Order: sequence, then structure tokens, then C-alpha cells
Amino acid sequence: MKKRHAWWVGLTLIVVALVALRLALPDLARNYINDRLAAMGDYRGQVADVDIHLWRGAYAINGLEIVKTTGNVPVPFVRVDAIDFSVSWRALWQGAIVAEAAILGPELNFVDAPQASDSQSGEGTDWRMAMQDMVPIDINRIDIVDGRIHFRNFTSRPPVDLEVSEINGVITNLSNADRGEGSRVASISAEGLMLNQAATELYASLDPLGDMRDFDLRLRVTAIDLTRLNTLTEAYGRFDFQSGAGDFVMELEANDGQLQGYAKPLLDNVEILDLEEDAEKGPLSAAWEALVAGAGWLFRNHPEDRLATQVEIRGNLVQQDISAWQAFVATLRNAFVEAYQANFERE
Repeated sequence: MKKRHAWWVGLTLIVVALVALRLALPDLARNYINDRLAAMGDYRGQVADVDIHLWRGAYAINGLEIVKTTGNVPVPFVRVDAIDFSVSWRALWQGAIVAEAAILGPELNFVDAPQASDSQSGEGTDWRMAMQDMVPIDINRIDIVDGRIHFRNFTSRPPVDLEVSEINGVITNLSNADRGEGSRVASISAEGLMLNQAATELYASLDPLGDMRDFDLRLRVTAIDLTRLNTLTEAYGRFDFQSGAGDFVMELEANDGQLQGYAKPLLDNVEILDLEEDAEKGPLSAAWEALVAGAGWLFRNHPEDRLATQVEIRGNLVQQDISAWQAFVATLRNAFVEAYQANFERE
């Protein structure tokens, strides 16, 4: 009788311990993730809570925010309603531990500012390490649901908020493993709306957690109402669109750090307001003026009242003292400015 009683007592203690551990797991997981995300270089992350679903081998991260810790940036770099990770049982039966994920309501904020410390582009942290801390296994599929991407400038006149909303897409073959044996190419397919109106499509093949030396990317924006760009054109170009619609296509390819491709804007029935002469506007304003003046005169198709040009994009992403991402952004900016300034000068 005593042995049976001791056995029941022991079993009860084990059950109680397991229940207590199960109840404590969400807080333990949240604290662990927050500790790891607290040390991310120029950024710091935090999650509101974690849900554990042992019966389906899953857990969910709720209320993720990643903010920049240097400078004065008024919006988080990343904000996500929830990320749901689940183990792929099919892969588990084959001896591999991989996961599938759904990212619900993600928002990404890029910020331009006069001071580099007040800008926000994601530079300054190891994102592969941050991902490893949140989910230390491979992910074979990520579904993106109702995402948003913003390009903001809070100090310009007027302030700028260029938004792509309602982003839904799929990322496959993403890995946070060590890149010592080479890149891990993922496929990205996404659709959304630019400025709540223009259909936007993105297709890419790249290693998003690698070194950006090799990738293919295609972007298309269709039938955008140009008047919705007026805060951007006022802030950076000192002019407004009174009317017009446009398409934009960009195709880029990088091989071993050598970038090449093109961007092609097509504008229909364009009318411009407030395009004034100002010697102090600077090179970016000159680029915009060239778009509406020089490029318009050179490439106009009079029967269709269409403006069109093609900007060739070439550059080297492997440079000293700057990352491949910084080199990529600088190459795009220089390509547009130089192309439109050249057209303007010929005009």
C-alpha cells in the first residue's frame, strides 16, 4: 500500500511539475527572446507575449517591435501583429527539423532624414542572428499577410509617406543557417497596392540573410495616379502633378557583386504645376526637373501623349567601408539622378 501511495505521489508531482512548466513556458520564451533582441547593434527588439501550442509543435510571437536606438526616429523599423511558427511534420518524419511561418500584419518603415543617425534603413545589425534567436531552425515557407512598407521623411516640406499596403506574398526556402558553405537562395513573390491604388508586384530570387552579391529582382507598378505622388515630388522636386497616370518597371540582376539592370517609367497625359527655376534646388531636384522637362521632350510620343525613358543601372556592390545594401541603394540613387540630369542637359 505504501509503495502504491508513493507511486501516486510521485506521479502527481511529475504531473504538477509538467503543468507548471507548461504554464511558465510562454513567459520563459518571451523573456528569452526579449533578452536576445535587446542586443542588436543599432536596433533593439521586444515582443509583447508568446503563445505555446505543444499539440501542433508551434508557437506564436505577438506584438513584435524593432526600433532604432541611435538618433531620433519616431517610428519603429519593424512592427508585426503576430508571427506563427509551426513544425513541418512531413519534414520531421524524414529526419529534418524545418518550420513554416505566417507573418500577420507586418509593417516596415524606411526613413530618410538630413542626419544619417535619424535615417532608418536596417543598417547596423546582424539580422540573421536576430532571426536565429527567434527561430533556430530552417523555414521552408513564410506567408506574409496584409503587410505594409513605408518610405517616410518627417522633416521634408511637405512630410513624405510613400506606402505600399495590402501586401500578401510567399517566401520559400529561407534559411538562417551559417553561410560559410555558400548562399541559400530563397524565392519571394508578393503583391500589394502603392498609395492604396496602384497594383504592385515583386518577384525575387535572392539570399535575404546573405551578403547581397547574387540576386534577381523584378518590380512592376501599374496605373498609378501621379497626383498621389505630390507630397514626394514637392519635397524632393519642387513640383506637382496636376494630372496623369503611370507605370513603372524595374529589373535588376547581380552576379558576384556586379549589378546591372534597368528602370523604366511610362507616364501618360502628364500635366505639371509649380516647376520653377531655382539654382539652390540641388541634384535631386534637377533629376526631377529632367524627368518632366528634358526626358519629356526627348521621349514624348505625341499621338499617345506619353512620356517614357529607360534608366540603365550598373554598379559594384562589393566595396570597402560600406555594406552591399548601402552600395545597392547608392547605385540606384545615382543611376536615376545621373540619367535625368544628362537628359536635362541635352534639352
